[in-house]
Amino acid sequence: MKTATAVQAQVVDGVGHLVLDQPDRRNAMTAELVDEAIAAHDDFAASGVKVGLLSATGPVFSAGGDLKAKRIPGVPPAGVRLIETFDSSPILWVAAVHGPAIGAALHLLSTCATVVIADDAWYRVPEFLHGRYPRPVVAALAEIIGPRRALRMATTGEKMPAEEAFRLGLVEHVVPPAELMDTAWERARALADTDPSTNALTLANEAWRSRLGTRPLKGASVAR
Repeated sequence: MKTATAVQAQVVDGVGHLVLDQPDRRNAMTAELVDEAIAAHDDFAASGVKVGLLSATGPVFSAGGDLKAKRIPGVPPAGVRLIETFDSSPILWVAAVHGPAIGAALHLLSTCATVVIADDAWYRVPEFLHGRYPRPVVAALAEIIGPRRALRMATTGEKMPAEEAFRLGLVEHVVPPAELMDTAWERARALADTDPSTNALTLANEAWRSRLGTRPLKGASVAR
């Protein structure tokens, strides 16, 4: 694989750490970032990694889709490929959100079983205010917080503070920014320490990918 320039990736203590590292593009899901992130994911999976940690550099966690990319009829945006990769992943993902997460970034975060967020970070779905209805993002949010709240979030474009995201169940932990990565790493390492002689971690991952059995499982099922 060529040297990555839009992400960082390494395995530490059995955890695959994937860092979105294109802060000059606000970590939007550009084709370059998506290609590199998927390549890193596949390397993790091929090496037997079962738990991943997703984080980002710069002041913005992710601005979501790449608004500068040329749209080709019939071809989904690059970010869709990354979201689908995470949503069918054999890896159980923990996310550490340090700044704004916008639009399609929330769809990506919905694929992560655990989300830790800094108390000064926030979520927003602004597409409706610009004449577009972000159907996949709303559907992904609705699975977690319910259809009415998801629709309101999308149609108002309001910022959702970290504490509100916690109250609604979009995140698991709200912590001071200085504690974000330590908390996320603690959670990821605890999951990675699950007894490898059992299939408990794989079953937990399958449960989340099926959103605890409310929809068909995405990706191959291996735990029986």
